[in-house]
Amino acid sequence: MAENYMIHPELDGSSFIYQGGKTGFLLLHGFTAMTTEVRPLGERLHAAGHTVSAPLLPGHGTHPDDLNKVRWQDWLQTAQSEYEKLSEQCDEVWVAGESMGGLLCLLLAANNPTVRGLLLYAPALAVRKMRIAYILQYVMKYLTKKNSKDDLPWKGYNVYPLKGAVEMLKLQKAARKILSGVTQPTLAFFSEKDPTVKLSASDLMKRKLGSDELEMVILKESPHVILLANEQQKVIDHTLSYLSKKLNGKSVHLS
Repeated sequence: MAENYMIHPELDGSSFIYQGGKTGFLLLHGFTAMTTEVRPLGERLHAAGHTVSAPLLPGHGTHPDDLNKVRWQDWLQTAQSEYEKLSEQCDEVWVAGESMGGLLCLLLAANNPTVRGLLLYAPALAVRKMRIAYILQYVMKYLTKKNSKDDLPWKGYNVYPLKGAVEMLKLQKAARKILSGVTQPTLAFFSEKDPTVKLSASDLMKRKLGSDELEMVILKESPHVILLANEQQKVIDHTLSYLSKKLNGKSVHLS
């Protein structure tokens, strides 16, 4: 059963849409995760009066075998489709993503000049130890996670589906190639204590991102899942403060 592979199966990790005003936000979760990790941000954005959409990406929330059957283009296609739906009802749309979701945001922004801006949380531009998946995929289906997320309200698989991990690495390669094509305002968070995304990813973004409006925040204490961890409120408050300066003079209330 899927529950045997799921951390915190009792939590809601399904797709969600919060209807609000004419500024929209597309929220994208990370590899092996579910929408649970972006919901706190989504709730704050909605409380500020905005429309929020967070799709559950293909292969997630069911069984790890399903994540071994998808291609990275399937994730991007889902993100693109949701972006287009949101754009139909909103005057402007921002894209926000945690880890792998951040990679999808970069590709969306490069492919869609109408993306208003990006909010990135530990975007997975450089990941520790995952390249071993290229070899292990031929001898095993999953790799058990060493560091459980039981201490966080995080829902997702407790294993890394290895063919899926290879697709994530292909997505990473695609995102790194188009960094110079991302010209929209970008707010990016990284952490010195992130055990997954290397801090060198922040240097790569500084050097390669095409935007002349990049704001980078280096956190001191956060683990990988920045939006659920110990500096969560600081991060979300900073995000809304940043948006208050960007949204055409419209105020964003830190509710």
